[in-house]
Amino acid sequence: MDFFSALDTELSIRLTWMPNIESLDFVNDPVKSGPYQEQQANELKDPNTGLYALRLVPKNKVYLEYENRLCDILDSLDSIDPSNAKEDMEDRVFRELVRINRLKEVEWSGQRSERGVKGAMVNTGTFILHFPPLLGLTILQRSTSQGGTLRIKHFLPSM
Repeated sequence: MDFFSALDTELSIRLTWMPNIESLDFVNDPVKSGPYQEQQANELKDPNTGLYALRLVPKNKVYLEYENRLCDILDSLDSIDPSNAKEDMEDRVFRELVRINRLKEVEWSGQRSERGVKGAMVNTGTFILHFPPLLGLTILQRSTSQGGTLRIKHFLPSM
């Protein structure tokens, strides 16, 4: 299996598996630090830095490990000669960094609200995505009490 095939397989597996993150523990206080600002690509390349850095505590472990792995992949790709396969893989890794950063944004915004992430919600509907039995279930919920915040819940089957 070549390098790009191995990375493709790894990212495909990880994409379908991101555990239900109840909350993230930030180094900086979201209430005092202001609203979340979208991160630029160059800011995403350095894991766990800047205003939205996470504390090195057990509840952040899965998120931090995944973010570090994605940045390690980008570093590895820097040493490879330009090609379409390299560009495609860089794009895929950046898309995944953006996706997991959205989880950070939702958590940051929720911690800034008066009711918090676990505050009262008005459920405007649930959209359920079914994956093959081994991959689990994802539920998306939209809350009107938190400015239309989208909550994502991932459930993995017990083995």
